[in-house]
Amino acid sequence: MVTGSNKGLGKPRRPMSLQERAQAERDIRGAIAYLQESAYANFRSAVANVAIFFGFIGVFGIAIEPPDGLRLIPMVVLVLAGLVGAAYYPFRQHWKIAVRLLVTSSALMAIGMAGLVLVGRVLENSQQ
Repeated sequence: MVTGSNKGLGKPRRPMSLQERAQAERDIRGAIAYLQESAYANFRSAVANVAIFFGFIGVFGIAIEPPDGLRLIPMVVLVLAGLVGAAYYPFRQHWKIAVRLLVTSSALMAIGMAGLVLVGRVLENSQQ
């Protein structure tokens, strides 16, 4: 039975000096930092893409079936959310502006979707 930290490796590890261990730790920390940075960048792009998608839904909703007065306002808010989401891409390298654009587009998306739900409820109740 094999015991110790070399279970199943086949070859025992060679001892590391303090400098090699410090270099290995720096390499691993750098790799983890890069992974986190790329994950956050992918998340920010996904948020911007969702805003753009809802903006397209707003444009199609306005173009295909012209909405009545109450339904037009949330649709325009969704289109505005899509435009703000698209504005994220030129400002990706400017971190503060990019985060503000993403927060604004997310808030506009939430307001637009909540507005559509509320207008749907109001119109549904008024038709009965």
